[in-house]
Amino acid sequence: AVGYMRPILAGIQSQQLTSPTPCTDWNVQQLIIHNIKVAQWVNSIFTGGEGTDPFAVDDHLPSEGAEAAFMAAANDVLSAIKVPGMLEKVLETPFGEMPAGNFLMMPFGDILIHKWDLAKATDQDTGMDSSMADACFKAMEPMADGGRQSGFFGAAVVVAANASDRDKLLGLTGRTP
Repeated sequence: AVGYMRPILAGIQSQQLTSPTPCTDWNVQQLIIHNIKVAQWVNSIFTGGEGTDPFAVDDHLPSEGAEAAFMAAANDVLSAIKVPGMLEKVLETPFGEMPAGNFLMMPFGDILIHKWDLAKATDQDTGMDSSMADACFKAMEPMADGGRQSGFFGAAVVVAANASDRDKLLGLTGRTP
């Protein structure tokens, strides 16, 4: 997911930062800030460090740029999860105790979906690896009602039964493919 996000961030032009996104509460810059902060927040859960609010999105872009800031934060998470036994470790999360590997599905899905949001908003490639979309859909489908109730997802968008994995995931999370 990080690898798919990186070129999208690199392709965003400064004049696109105030453009709306399919994630209707946030413009492009706010969605970039959210993605950086999600990675920082996830790392704090894995390492026990001080967290950040991933929903406080009115900051300016970091001076090193969106791509560099996101990659630095994502690389911290990737380093943390490579510690032997980390993915099996039970973590205290805002959603209760759970194995780190299960918790990791949440930011994985967040990155995958917001990659699409940013690509769509900035006229870039909205393609999505079908196996990643399928894994994300299967992980998020049981949580979809809670996601809608908490405001994380919009109302489900109906897609055809034979729709692609990407389109099923987007519809589940309130996006029109």
